[in-house]
Amino acid sequence: MKFSHNLPGLKILFLLLFFAVTSNSQGQNSNLKDKNSSKGSVKMDDRSLTERQIDYIQKTYSAEIETPKELINGKEYESYYTRSQSKPLLFADRKRTSTIITPSRRYTNLILQYDTFLDEVVYTDTSRTINYRFPEIALNKNIVEGFNLYFEDDSLQFHYFRQPECTRRNIKEGFYEVAYQGKSEYLIRHTSSYYVREGRNEYKYSPENYISVGDVFYRIKSKAGVLKLFADKSVEVKKFLHINRIRIKQAGKNEFVSIVKFYDSLTRPSGK
Repeated sequence: MKFSHNLPGLKILFLLLFFAVTSNSQGQNSNLKDKNSSKGSVKMDDRSLTERQIDYIQKTYSAEIETPKELINGKEYESYYTRSQSKPLLFADRKRTSTIITPSRRYTNLILQYDTFLDEVVYTDTSRTINYRFPEIALNKNIVEGFNLYFEDDSLQFHYFRQPECTRRNIKEGFYEVAYQGKSEYLIRHTSSYYVREGRNEYKYSPENYISVGDVFYRIKSKAGVLKLFADKSVEVKKFLHINRIRIKQAGKNEFVSIVKFYDSLTRPSGK
């Protein structure tokens, strides 16, 4: 986790809390002991309150500084694109904070990158160094349910779709950004392909848009595809595209979200 540079401060804080709690607890336990001794009928562990409070502090402290061992369960990630001008990492130059969701817990404040060519989540382990650098790990997809990337102007929530759900929903297995969930759904597959230029592999980012109005997703590539999917409201949707000057082949995430939201508003039951 991203806490290694704060360890000295955390240690000082831990020690201050330790002595404060110990001093306070001794006074509280002394009072309890006197009261219970006068009654002569209640036996109490003089250290129980202190131990509980110290144990709480220790657990809180450890949760902040310990390496998430569950995450270090993948393979070493190699930066195979070092000679490339265009990188396959999603928004690599933009600042972000990140979260990983596993079946057992949620990890926050991580350093994550998403490789759009390999469909891999890359975790930087700042708790240790190997050859004077922080190791990067391509996480085992079997333990990752999803991850989030938080930028200044947007939040991306990813979910890993597995079989047999993929077959049922007409998509390939892998990570998808869940861009919209309402009566309809909108997913983005952030992917890239490579080509050779001047003897180097370069990577072209080509996101894929998938929309579902029921249970099955369809990849949208053109205006005709949108109108076919929204056939029951094609007249209204066509007018919406015209008024808002949306060209499907050049449309981005926000434009697709606006289209799907508009369609959902047309199919909403009356009176709601």
